[in-house]
Amino acid sequence: MKNIVISGYYGFNNLGDEAVLAGITSLLKNKNEKLKITVLSASPQKTAELYDVNSVSRTSLIQILAALAEADLFISGGGSLLQDVTGSFSVPYYLGLAWLAKMQNTKTVYYAQGAGPLNKWWSQKITALTLNRFDILGVRDLGSKNLLKEIDVKKKIELTVDPVFALYDPLNNMRQQIKGKIEVGISVRPWSIDYLSELAAGLNKFAQTNNIKFVLFPMHQGADEKISRELKGKLKAETEICDLPAVPGEALKAFSQLDLFVGVRLHSLIFALLNQIPLLALSYDPKIEGLMTELDYLPLIKLEDLEAAEIAEKLETIFAERYSLRKKIKEFLKQKTVEAENFAELVLEEVDSCGS
Repeated sequence: MKNIVISGYYGFNNLGDEAVLAGITSLLKNKNEKLKITVLSASPQKTAELYDVNSVSRTSLIQILAALAEADLFISGGGSLLQDVTGSFSVPYYLGLAWLAKMQNTKTVYYAQGAGPLNKWWSQKITALTLNRFDILGVRDLGSKNLLKEIDVKKKIELTVDPVFALYDPLNNMRQQIKGKIEVGISVRPWSIDYLSELAAGLNKFAQTNNIKFVLFPMHQGADEKISRELKGKLKAETEICDLPAVPGEALKAFSQLDLFVGVRLHSLIFALLNQIPLLALSYDPKIEGLMTELDYLPLIKLEDLEAAEIAEKLETIFAERYSLRKKIKEFLKQKTVEAENFAELVLEEVDSCGS
């Protein structure tokens, strides 16, 4: 039996990151049922129960070393682990784990991550130094690949896809019956600029000419509820806040009855896409633009450029074209599912090459 240790931002009640873990574990288990997977988590017991894996504390050096001592492969990812915008701890923490794995002669994989922003010189230097020693590098978008090359990562970089696309199930995409109201899903997050008033004005403008129900989806428990309530207070049409299940697969289904989606958080956009929902992406980070590169038939507006009239106009357009857009999204999803499976196969080939 081969042993794999996975590190990421797991156990923090962030549904997007939990969906990444669900994607990675399902991909690997579907191709090899005999794998033993151990996840480093902030909530080991919960993680073990949710994903049927072993789990240890992400802050216990003793437990981490014990897991790595038995590991054939160490996976860093997915998500956007190597960035220095939200703090200076992430880069040394996640790269430090990789060095611990290397010290025990464990093979290392950078699994379908988004890279950056890396604004500090030392972040760039230690990232390049470390990633050049990984066995496999995989990024989820071209912008991340270009950034790693710019900071002097010489090793071959595979361009793959966010593991959450592995959760796509076409059988869950039966279109809903005709409803009395157009349901528009929304996901917002706290950020450094105040964008809620302009967003609310745009949504209210769209609701003036349509029979609308807004549904708010807090993706990060403990972080998104407050701003979701603030937005609800500014919306004039019927609005509810959806309490999403902790299990990513179940949360995904909560999006299925929507007609349109407006999202700030990356994985809220992916959840909408997995349900073939036409969407308007609101970008606060290059990773949003990375996702939308291949979806140029869907609109994107940067948070700092939000204008109410443009929001309403974009929503009117994608609503009018919703049927043709769903067909395009379906073809996109088929392609991304294949890419996710291909990268998982590449990773498992590395596992199989490990000594017994």
